[in-house]
Amino acid sequence: MTNISLVGFGRIGRDLFRQTLGDEAINIVSISDTADKANLIYLLKYDSIYGKLDAKIEESETGIIVNGKEILFNSWKNGNEANWAELNTDIVILATGKPKTKNEVEEHLSKGCKKVIVASTPENFEDIQIYVPGANDDSVDMNSSSFSLGSNTANAVAPILKVLHNELGVERAFLTTIHGYSNSNRLADVAGEGFRLNRAAGENIIPSITKSSDVVTNVLPFIKNKIASSSMTVPIPDGSTVDLTVDITKECSIEDINKIIEKASDSDLKDIIGITYDPIVSSDVVRSTLSGLVDGLATMGINNKKIKLIVWFDNGWGYAARIIDTIKKLGQVL
Repeated sequence: MTNISLVGFGRIGRDLFRQTLGDEAINIVSISDTADKANLIYLLKYDSIYGKLDAKIEESETGIIVNGKEILFNSWKNGNEANWAELNTDIVILATGKPKTKNEVEEHLSKGCKKVIVASTPENFEDIQIYVPGANDDSVDMNSSSFSLGSNTANAVAPILKVLHNELGVERAFLTTIHGYSNSNRLADVAGEGFRLNRAAGENIIPSITKSSDVVTNVLPFIKNKIASSSMTVPIPDGSTVDLTVDITKECSIEDINKIIEKASDSDLKDIIGITYDPIVSSDVVRSTLSGLVDGLATMGINNKKIKLIVWFDNGWGYAARIIDTIKKLGQVL
């Protein structure tokens, strides 16, 4: 069993907690967050997207008791405040949603944990190893002490781009992620940094900035200088999609493109990507643990050389599932 400490108990932290309930391979020993403990417990129990948590939850003096198991709560914000050795923490999950630096990660490592997983895109791609399951497994050193899982959009598209490149060759690609709003968006028009991000997310489609193409390039070097990305925030709380356009080297029909995805999702990338021929909409992928689900009905092509894929994903739940997979892989080398 691998002992885990969560730093940050927002969307990703709570999704990860819910998915690991009853998992005998993962033991959450502590949760660090600056928010009020009673509020955090309330948000764990009642979730506007995933519903009420099916568990017995009680507050204790030092933390929370879930189904009879006590988990410590603290307000450690930085590694210099932590004492992971005292808690016997194996892996720290930094799920604050903010980019992390090498120094911040090393602070945690110096306090007694064995490894750190950053649940966001790092501030500097050269400082922290980025791991996107299904994309760069062969080049990632699991004996390293720190990892970033990049972005949820990169996790949705990078494994698919790798499959397409191996089978057909990828000349260039453009992606637009159509993303549900998050706590970084505004409920009403309020002045702040930038302009568009100050607008009400529940009322608008908002163009925004994404580093997804940079993450994809980092894990798939063959596509360097051949990919660009954009993002649109839409007024839904969950269930996102990527509009992925790819120029391929070898000619291929729409039907064969879908067959290539089918084959990969049934073999090497099983449980990471999938394909569906049902006429689904965004709410149908809520709670999907896949990194990306290709909409087989929406696959398009021009002259068998330019293709467009629609890739659905649950931006929080699927990302948390990949963190859990990574924890289990790392648990084998601790």
